[in-house]
Amino acid sequence: MNLPIWKPFANEWSTFFLFLITIFLLIIISESARSYLRWKPESSRKLVHVIVGILVSICPFIFQSKFPPITLAVIFIIINAIALKKKTFKGMHSTDRISYGTVYFPFAFLILAIFWWEKPITLVLSILIMTFSDTIAAIIGERTTHPRQFKLWVDIKSIEGCIGMFLSSFMIIYIGTDLFAWLFEAAFFIPLPILIGVSGFVAMLVTLSESNSSRGSDNFSVPIIAALSYDLYLINYTHGQLDSLLIWSVLSGIAFYLAFKYKSLSKNGVIAAYIMGIIIFGAGGLKWVTPIVTFFILSSIISKISKSDNQIHKGSKRDIIQVLANGGIATIISIINFYAPNENLYVIYLAVIAAATADTWASEIGSFSYTDPFHVVKFTRVPKGTSGAISFFGTFGSVLGATTIALVGLFWNVSLTLIYLIVITGSIGSLVDSFIGGSIQANFQCLKCNNITEKRTHCNASSLHKSGIYFIDNDMVNFLNTVSAIFILIILK
Repeated sequence: MNLPIWKPFANEWSTFFLFLITIFLLIIISESARSYLRWKPESSRKLVHVIVGILVSICPFIFQSKFPPITLAVIFIIINAIALKKKTFKGMHSTDRISYGTVYFPFAFLILAIFWWEKPITLVLSILIMTFSDTIAAIIGERTTHPRQFKLWVDIKSIEGCIGMFLSSFMIIYIGTDLFAWLFEAAFFIPLPILIGVSGFVAMLVTLSESNSSRGSDNFSVPIIAALSYDLYLINYTHGQLDSLLIWSVLSGIAFYLAFKYKSLSKNGVIAAYIMGIIIFGAGGLKWVTPIVTFFILSSIISKISKSDNQIHKGSKRDIIQVLANGGIATIISIINFYAPNENLYVIYLAVIAAATADTWASEIGSFSYTDPFHVVKFTRVPKGTSGAISFFGTFGSVLGATTIALVGLFWNVSLTLIYLIVITGSIGSLVDSFIGGSIQANFQCLKCNNITEKRTHCNASSLHKSGIYFIDNDMVNFLNTVSAIFILIILK
């Protein structure tokens, strides 16, 4: 592709400083509009959002190298984080709700500039969706007289806003793909049905992502999901695998609806798992999606039949945070393999899911124990469900879970030696989870029912922090468990 199209200066860093000055002037204008013109904070924030979005979307047209845009993104991640903490730049940051969108947006642009710079069409369209579709959704939601509102996570959304998000995203992809393909002289032709399909596919996923966002996180999730879904659809199309992707999208939608119906997942957990499943399937097909589907289905069944009279209250249905904690690392590995295939990544992927499964099954099967478990740090008997506790049944469940996931690899010609390593890795990862949970995980006391819980809120009220590191909750421990599996496998190999 013949880039850039226009170079304001011979030296790209001169253009960089022009960008920097322009954005700072924009911040000053938004502050003035708020202070002197009595603009609402939400209006001045939208102004900054749209203009900055337009500016960064033209970066591939004027920068040959990705390093000036990357530097720009890093600068504003730092500046905006400080401004939020200091409560300055109110014209850009003040909203009627808690939002970290001004930090998420440059962070998303940073990721796009690093990994999608050589795919300018994908990068530009993703930024434009975040710039315009998100803004349109917000305006429609605010201007509708009697909006049909719903709440999936923290923020309140509206059906009308979601429709606006979908339609505007669809049009950006539909018009933008042909326009930029012509502009960049792309050597491909997309038939009309495929163009309509990719527009609808991307619009669906970004709308789901936006509706499931909280506190400005859509400023990160929407452009990243847009870029991933755009590539997944078109690459599956060029490889002759589009039919499988579309069939999976429908079937998994039905499956996750049933998961919600039978209370295995919360509403936001369903959407997160659905998007995650589409990404993993689109990136690797059945080979990659089978292990995580096995984990989810069997874990849900075991959870339903296990005893639930624990004194430590962890929460029942899996929500978005729990889905990301257990499957986030696995999803990232599948994405890496999609863009840079390597058979070793599949083994790591299995090990990560094996660790998540081992930990989950250890807790669920451990509840069948007739005696109280043994705490790995305190060396005392503790109530069932206590983080950091192990038992014979729990240990058996851990090994069984890791083995189940490892055996999935046999269907895809993973060697027996690696199968053994995966089992050992998953089992050790579960022990790491227990040590972290028993040593530094936060515990709270409900001020209403007086029960010890791992939740910061219980009985619809804030809980009292009793022990451990405040931000190291059960979800963080689960996440660290999956991360540890990577290092354990590397050491064992």
